[in-house]
Amino acid sequence: MTREVRILKETELNAPIELVRNIILDTENYPSFLNSFRKSYVHESEDNYSDVLFHAKVLMFPIQFRIHTQVEGELTIRFHQISGYFEKLEGTWTFESRGPLTLLKFNATFKMPPRALPALSKACEDHFFPEFIQFFQSEIQKRMKAAA
Repeated sequence: MTREVRILKETELNAPIELVRNIILDTENYPSFLNSFRKSYVHESEDNYSDVLFHAKVLMFPIQFRIHTQVEGELTIRFHQISGYFEKLEGTWTFESRGPLTLLKFNATFKMPPRALPALSKACEDHFFPEFIQFFQSEIQKRMKAAA
């Protein structure tokens, strides 16, 4: 039996909340800045909502998962898996204004399928999900420099 894993990460960004929020909602372009993501297929997308199928690679293993992303108020974006590889995948991105800085928090819970390889489970727990916030931080910095 697999266990549920919770990932909690946060970082301060020298960027306005609106930019941070827009990049997190730019789900169809995740493959351009999330290293493990290979492709995305948009099923539906609106200003505050998306339904996207992702193809990713963790270690040498291809995985697919379809994520519903929804804005819940000004400071929270919630996501959950509709279908795909994980037995469970859900979480939130939350924002907090700190003057010119934005505190970005990533809170996710996932559960691997019963027959998942231990190496794949460990890679998801140690790298795949925890590194999301670093890749978003890099993309936000890149877009801030481009806008300057």
